[in-house]
Amino acid sequence: MRRTLVCAALLGVATLVHAAHPAPPAVQQREPSADERNTFDEYYREQVPPRVSGGPSLFAPVFDIQRRRGQPWQVIARVDSSPRHYTPELCRQVRTSYIYDAKAPKGQRWSPSAAAPEWYVWLATPKVICTAAQYTVRMDPAVSNEDATALLRQHRELLQRARLLFAGNSGCARQRSLTFRFAAMEPAPPANGAPAMVGMVFESDRDTRVHVAVRKHRGEYAAWNVSCPVV
Repeated sequence: MRRTLVCAALLGVATLVHAAHPAPPAVQQREPSADERNTFDEYYREQVPPRVSGGPSLFAPVFDIQRRRGQPWQVIARVDSSPRHYTPELCRQVRTSYIYDAKAPKGQRWSPSAAAPEWYVWLATPKVICTAAQYTVRMDPAVSNEDATALLRQHRELLQRARLLFAGNSGCARQRSLTFRFAAMEPAPPANGAPAMVGMVFESDRDTRVHVAVRKHRGEYAAWNVSCPVV
């Protein structure tokens, strides 16, 4: 009995110590150092002409810097190109990623990431020059311009139809009433009875994600099925 009490007391002390000194997060993040920021600024201005970058007024890199405990920092900078007409109906920006190598000689520490550039699109206003938009949608290059334009125009109606499908999917039922934002469009594999498909990705205000497979038939689009992967 005494031994049991001693073990319980030790366990209680260990619990208190753990609570006072919680384990560090699995992924650590930080802001860029002055050297990382300054060297990227120099590198980008040498590599990318103003007609592509949009000039100093649009040059606003976003840094993604993180590491797992015990590993070196991974430093990535992302920059959006100047907004331009992609088609008469679509405006587009291209987001390119660059990676930092702290061990490389000075002047050679930044290089383009192996990841492919990402396209972000939004509906254009007729006869108006494209300017930066608050809300954009990531577009997989494999999605046709026709489909991209149609999904942007109809995404609210397609989401409403998709909400009706949530109830029949156990992974999606709880998300039926959440607020969603149209985040991405991508190719989708053919489904039974729907050979021509395109995918939509919606992100909620609760940090969840919904994939909606849309059936295309004779120029009309209909939400066909939904899935809600764990983010």
